[in-house]
Amino acid sequence: MIDFKLDSESHSISFSIHPTGEEDPIDFKVNKYKLTNEGDKFFIEVSDINTNREWMNIAIENFMPQSKIAIPAKYERLIRLVM
Repeated sequence: MIDFKLDSESHSISFSIHPTGEEDPIDFKVNKYKLTNEGDKFFIEVSDINTNREWMNIAIENFMPQSKIAIPAKYERLIRLVM
């Protein structure tokens, strides 16, 4: 990971990675995230994701228009504090 920015006021995340074999970094922007609980499970839901790769934007739009990621309970307190 080259760069990481979290904006807890606007609930957005941006980061860049430079995968092996890629000439240029890939930039990601999560324009909206939300922390949720379902029973005793903790999740981060991300939506409105954009990258600087058109093919990746199409794949994200088609295969994960909204993604819910389970967070292990041992990290819940830290994530709530940071985000």
